[in-house]
Amino acid sequence: MYVFRLAAKNVISRKSSVVIILFIAFAIALLAISNAVFDGTDNGIETTFVNSFTGNIVIRPQSDYPLSLFGDETPVTGELSAIPPLIPYTDVLELVQNTEGITKVVPQISGMSAFNIQNQRIASALFGVNADSYLDSMEGIELLEGKAYSADEDGIMLNKNMVESIQEKTGAELHIGDTIQIISSDGTTFTIRAAPLSGIYNYKVPNTTLDQIALVSPPILRDLMGMQEALSDIQEIDSEEVDLIEFDLDFDELFTDSDDSEAEEVDSEILLEAFKKQNTDEVSEAESRKESTVWSFLVCKTENAKSAEAIIARLNAQFRKNDWQVQAVNWRNAAGGSVSLIFYLRTIFNVGIILILATGFIVVNNTLIISALGRVCETGTLRALGANRLFVALQFFFETAILTVSAGILGCILGAIVSKTLSHTGIRLQNMYLAQLFGGEVLTAVFNAKNAARCMALSVLLAFIGWLYPVHVALSSNPVTAMRGQI
Repeated sequence: MYVFRLAAKNVISRKSSVVIILFIAFAIALLAISNAVFDGTDNGIETTFVNSFTGNIVIRPQSDYPLSLFGDETPVTGELSAIPPLIPYTDVLELVQNTEGITKVVPQISGMSAFNIQNQRIASALFGVNADSYLDSMEGIELLEGKAYSADEDGIMLNKNMVESIQEKTGAELHIGDTIQIISSDGTTFTIRAAPLSGIYNYKVPNTTLDQIALVSPPILRDLMGMQEALSDIQEIDSEEVDLIEFDLDFDELFTDSDDSEAEEVDSEILLEAFKKQNTDEVSEAESRKESTVWSFLVCKTENAKSAEAIIARLNAQFRKNDWQVQAVNWRNAAGGSVSLIFYLRTIFNVGIILILATGFIVVNNTLIISALGRVCETGTLRALGANRLFVALQFFFETAILTVSAGILGCILGAIVSKTLSHTGIRLQNMYLAQLFGGEVLTAVFNAKNAARCMALSVLLAFIGWLYPVHVALSSNPVTAMRGQI
């Protein structure tokens, strides 16, 4: 305790202590502010993607290649990889829906196709979802025109930016109710489907990735992608259900009273087959509108975003136990390569901040060392008076710790004040790429306990680094030589 009091007295008595504390506090405050901005960026990007298309958790099939909600994330060098379905879908869905903490579950299939408008093709990522339940789960989507198509009707929904882009490229004005053709190709054959434009929506936070997404009725996308129902999940249509009408009449008798003697005789077998075909088509269409079991993803929303990782761990453990070839991933994995650009931009920005901070911390560390070396005469006198090596080492450590920890606390306070000011000021980012980088059009900074702990840990690290060399010099020099101010 005596050593600590002596160290505190030495720090207070030196005029250079205030300068050192302020210099370190400025560097710590800069680190705290940058961390607060990055934390706000992470929160902003996560909120944007979670509320726009990824949800908190996505259940997907296990795959040999990186798989996101957009499909294969590997560079395309050959054929596009088909997205496998979730098997066994019914069991997986039941398990996920009954998992504590998960509030909403939306099944989805994905595919890449092109809209054929005015003989021009506009590429788009198609999300096959039931639009009404999908929009109910995604708070980041706002409906501007029309309505969300229901599970029992065909429809396409486009975002506002895509509509504007189509109009700019083709000159065609799209309106609610217009029929849009969708073309899919596997390299040798083309599949064409059409559906009415049921709604136009907007993402509350702009992002170029989101602008490439269109929502479409799942049966249409299954046809385009050639996705067939899993045999284990389909009930066969009984022949009695097909033969809904019993044909007991003699078709020749229907025309015996006809006055048209020149009329051609109607073949009863041909007519019977026509009735059966029409009846079978109606049954097939009704069957296709039933809840399908062919889905590639389950997009899940959780009650609390912080609990997502724990829920993912529990789900994956259960999947492995049941030997199901599916896995749960977080929003970053679900978004896939769509966050790569943002990640690279942030990395460059982080490197710049780190270089600035590293330069400042080198200067701070040198200041601490120079301050300690300037007291070589004092340490030599202490050792000559009988102070042992541990006493001298502790004195140096406590002095450096008092300087750096005090500066760390002051830096955290300054960082918190500036971060709060940034958030309340509401600085708007006009540049689209900056808005994507910082997760929104308004710059936010989140200063929390984790941020403060990182800054204080850095202060302690500075204290340790600033203590090592001076104490080594003080203890290795001869006391008599040190008393003369020589090293």
